[in-house]
Amino acid sequence: VRASWKDYLRAREQISCNVDEYFAFELFDKTDAQRDTYLTMDRQDAIVDQIGDFNLAVTLPGNKALFNGYFEAFLQREWLHPTDSTPEQFLAFVKRHGAVVVKPTDLYGGKGITLHRYADDAETLRFYDELYGSGAVIEERMIQHEQMNRLNPHCINSVRVMTYTDRDDVHILLATGRSGVDDGIVDNFGSGGVSFAIDWQTGVICADGIDQDLRRIATHPLTGTPFKGFAVPNWDKALDVVRRIARRAYTLPQCRWVGWDLAFLANGEVAVIEGNWRPGTLAQNTHEKGIYHELAALVQKL
Repeated sequence: VRASWKDYLRAREQISCNVDEYFAFELFDKTDAQRDTYLTMDRQDAIVDQIGDFNLAVTLPGNKALFNGYFEAFLQREWLHPTDSTPEQFLAFVKRHGAVVVKPTDLYGGKGITLHRYADDAETLRFYDELYGSGAVIEERMIQHEQMNRLNPHCINSVRVMTYTDRDDVHILLATGRSGVDDGIVDNFGSGGVSFAIDWQTGVICADGIDQDLRRIATHPLTGTPFKGFAVPNWDKALDVVRRIARRAYTLPQCRWVGWDLAFLANGEVAVIEGNWRPGTLAQNTHEKGIYHELAALVQKL
């Protein structure tokens, strides 16, 4: 490893990277030309300021209750807002599904997401009282495609697809998959998972994965499934879903640059888990190069 404080400062001067990005993108092992391809948080901030996606009052993509309501046609699952429902509606929902996913509306990175199983009516109504007024939503638990279970059957192994939308087209720039490494229900890289680069045109994993310690790994640490060459199912449908929901998001102000998290279901459908407004940059970490210049060229057109 040729990382050093002096080299980091040189990289920061060149592309305004932070320390996490310096190591995640392995900039210590890249030429100046390779470094210059990466979208850093500072570079992203400048771009979203340029295109008008900077208004922090825009909360819909970041609030799960608002997101679910506006993009309900893309969810492929039932959901309920406890604060907007009666005790009887809440009880019926939980009993019907047996187990529900509980999501705080305003957190990110998989934080606070839990699974609640139905035990009895009294316990469920007590849980309703706990959630009421908290802003959390509950959702039907998705059943994952068997192909994705080969990575990790305990969590939804999701794929983030990054899009920039202008008045004429939805431009896809990147696809990165994520998986948990244990029997937990969260797959987020920031919660200890692994990530892997996907060729967005084919849906095939095109490189080894990277774990939380930024080590390259050839196989999934839980199941042993090789990453490189693994094909995500129903990829053509996923691209269609992404293009349609990105166009829907364009009807909102300040929603041109979005990272969409997708789940691949057993019934052949593709569900949108959530949209990430001003998405993080670390999804580039398993790819051979970054997406800065592609995005910078696109944003000349609104």
